[in-house]
Amino acid sequence: MKHINLSQEILLNSNSSFFNRDYCEQNTKPSAKKLSKKEQVVDMCWNGLLPELLPEITDTGRNERPLVIWEINETQHMLDLRMGELDENLNDEFSINPYVYLTLKEYN
Repeated sequence: MKHINLSQEILLNSNSSFFNRDYCEQNTKPSAKKLSKKEQVVDMCWNGLLPELLPEITDTGRNERPLVIWEINETQHMLDLRMGELDENLNDEFSINPYVYLTLKEYN
């Protein structure tokens, strides 16, 4: 049976209670600059902590490879996390991001 490459997109609303949580950094340097809540979440996602932040969404099962974050798009009120098994062009045509959707709708 042919393997199908999986991709996943997660939208996080920056006005939600998820962004109001207090996060603690390990190995912080005293000279490090203070990050905003959104910047902290982006930094944690790039550092591979997304499965710990959202275990119910990132669970891939036993037989599947874990999805890798290939792209994080930031808007004023939202983070768009785009993940997949392979580094491939994620199809904007099927995006759930309203900014991408509305841009594509203009072309029709």
